[in-house]
Amino acid sequence: MPMMNAVPPLQSYLPSQDARTYQAVGHCIYCGSTDKLSDEHIIPLGLGGRLVLPKASCATCSEKTSRLERTCLRTMYGPLRMLYGLPTRRKKGRPETLQLKVKRTESSEWEYVPVAQERYPFLITFPYFEAPGALTSLPESVAGGPATRRLWIRGASPHHDFHELLQSLAEELRVHSLMPESKAEVSAFCSLLAKIAVSYAVAEKGVTLQQSKLANIALGEDMENCLQYIGSVEKDEPQSMSLHELSLGHHARASSMLVRIRLLAKLATPTYFVVLPLQLKEGQPK
Repeated sequence: MPMMNAVPPLQSYLPSQDARTYQAVGHCIYCGSTDKLSDEHIIPLGLGGRLVLPKASCATCSEKTSRLERTCLRTMYGPLRMLYGLPTRRKKGRPETLQLKVKRTESSEWEYVPVAQERYPFLITFPYFEAPGALTSLPESVAGGPATRRLWIRGASPHHDFHELLQSLAEELRVHSLMPESKAEVSAFCSLLAKIAVSYAVAEKGVTLQQSKLANIALGEDMENCLQYIGSVEKDEPQSMSLHELSLGHHARASSMLVRIRLLAKLATPTYFVVLPLQLKEGQPK
């Protein structure tokens, strides 16, 4: 079988997000500390995010949000990021091969074999949620924690139909079956959505959110009832022309400010909504 051409960078398939650096905050947007502040990428750099909020996270909170972010980037989107050359702070550490689960015969046990990174049949996963409880008059005490009943899953290959890729790999590896794998780290993903919402609202509206319920969710703390504030659209949506979609809005009935988040929107991914706490102290747009 002929070798596949070298994989072009992600920008050959998806547009880059416009870059913007906001006004420096000068305190941690999560806890309020003013000690050892670092810049915050609103959407992770590892997903091509280019919106930066300077001097916005203390060392302690940065370590917490970065750990949760890495969990999502490595387990849910790791192969995708490698295949499309998305940014990484440790490019030299990226493996040349990935482990694919296969059965050599119908009756044999599952085992793992190495497959070249550019040939790996990766899966993209996003959890579906119901609408945030705060928008449906649901009492916070009965809102759910970080869990989902349904996943958005897509197989992807930049050069072939996904099923054609699976068939060609089975023939090339001389195996009976193969099983692409992916993980959905729902709790870490909820924290990532909260982190994006908090940092974007601070950047755009200058609101004060430190030590709020949403800030604690962004830190991976106080996750009980987090779906009071986080939810999604439970239906497939058409693909976007943008890499990511991020905007602020208001929900008139609930008198709430919302952050609308759609990561990798060009791939027709789900839309998420994060409800900001009521009675925010709003400052000047950055």
